[in-house]
Amino acid sequence: MGRRILSFGVAATHGRITALSAFGDVVSMSDFDAFVFEPHVLRTVVNLEVLSRRQAEIRDLVQRKGGLLLCILRPPCQMQTNAGGVQDVLNLFDLANPQLVAIVKSGLRMGTATKWGLVGPRKGVTFGCVQSLGNRLRPEAFLESERGFLEGVGVLTVAENSAGWPVSFEFACGPGRLCFVPVPVDVTDGQLGAAIARMVEAHFGGSVEVELPEWVAGVSVPGAAANDARIAELEKQKEEVAAELARLSEEKSQLLNFRALLFGYGKSLLEPVVRQSLRELGFKVLEPEEYDGEWDVDLTDEGTGASAVGEVEGSEGAINVDKLRQLLEYVEAEENAGRKRKGILIWNGYRLKGLVEPVRQAPFTEMAVKRARGFEYCLLPTSDLFAAVCAVLERSGDEALKSHLRGSILSTVGSWRFGGLSQAVRVKEEGEQEPGTKGDEKK
Repeated sequence: MGRRILSFGVAATHGRITALSAFGDVVSMSDFDAFVFEPHVLRTVVNLEVLSRRQAEIRDLVQRKGGLLLCILRPPCQMQTNAGGVQDVLNLFDLANPQLVAIVKSGLRMGTATKWGLVGPRKGVTFGCVQSLGNRLRPEAFLESERGFLEGVGVLTVAENSAGWPVSFEFACGPGRLCFVPVPVDVTDGQLGAAIARMVEAHFGGSVEVELPEWVAGVSVPGAAANDARIAELEKQKEEVAAELARLSEEKSQLLNFRALLFGYGKSLLEPVVRQSLRELGFKVLEPEEYDGEWDVDLTDEGTGASAVGEVEGSEGAINVDKLRQLLEYVEAEENAGRKRKGILIWNGYRLKGLVEPVRQAPFTEMAVKRARGFEYCLLPTSDLFAAVCAVLERSGDEALKSHLRGSILSTVGSWRFGGLSQAVRVKEEGEQEPGTKGDEKK
């Protein structure tokens, strides 16, 4: 009997594939041998109880049955919950392999690739599927993590874009496996279904091996053990090099993540890097689960005791006053509770425009600036926050610079700027003056 495959949102037909009609359907995912998933289908309101049930079923499918999960690699997207919040769609896989799924969610970036290719040698079960579909797949996202780091944590890269970032990869989930492939285009439902069915069979088939009888271990072959000592030495060196490579690759990846300030949006991409950036400036920044409010950023300058709450957003145009109204509600609620808080609106306006384009210099509408001055709030463009972080990284250990930046942000009324947007893209020259800040006005 062939392996049974459940598909949700993927247009693929095959005798072994069953389509899941709705996320809340009574059909159990763990009743099947494989689950195929299109993230875009969950960009809707999801019941948290159903989500919890599906997460457990996926865990059982891979961890208890050794099944296969196949996910179309899409740019970061979110689903709304019936409780009013939002979650990353890939949270669906959280119980399959929490550590590696977290790495995927933190490193996933938007970006369509026209030039990409398979990574040899041929390994894993995803390689054959991607190879067979070839140019009928279109990468629309990539994983911004170095291949060396990924290999160190158990992620197998199958294909990369021209910049060397993975666009297809897989990793183990206990005895099971989670695979990510580019978006299928110009491929019939039957062709895609056949490719998926072959992939599932390859996963369960494994390599052809014959179990050795116990007595074979006592049979020696002249010269077979001659290089055992050298092999052991090289294996040790390999482990040390792999560990250092993984560490250095992770450090590089974390630094490059700051670039999301220039193009990112949403709770899963922009908000975490904003919080980390503010920590680089020396602020104490809480994670959302560490405070009761609904705002995106809660920060304190421990040197002065001054604190603020902030809202974070990314948009393809200028910033209007809607978010300021929401921020006003949060600040007033804190004041009613006896806590004096500064309001900061942190925004990535015109996020898809090039850094040197004039519109990036004015991400806020005139009305937004006027209202911010009236409320005595700070408007903080993420491009200028990026420039400030780069200055701090260049001047490691310069606490005076950090203190100056913190004080400037907390005292600015209106737009806060870090020496102009060109600072964010200019290569530091020898003898460049100390970075400055400028704002519309100060309190």
